[in-house]
Amino acid sequence: MADKETLDLIETLKANNEELLKQVALLTEQVAYLTNKLYGKSSEKRAVNPDQLSLFEEDTASQDDEDLPSHYRNYYL
Repeated sequence: MADKETLDLIETLKANNEELLKQVALLTEQVAYLTNKLYGKSSEKRAVNPDQLSLFEEDTASQDDEDLPSHYRNYYL
């Protein structure tokens, strides 16, 4: 049989291993949380102001172009 020192060493190593595994699990959870916080969906909601013009509305742009002289329409399009 193994002597008492060897058994004590094995128990100490097992306890140390358990503590390290708990620490790895905690750090893995922290990394997942911070990664989600950094790259996950934002909780901010975008409020649309009806008075603000949109950059992507093409219907109003085509109506505005009719007011321009032809040489300006070709330049800005």
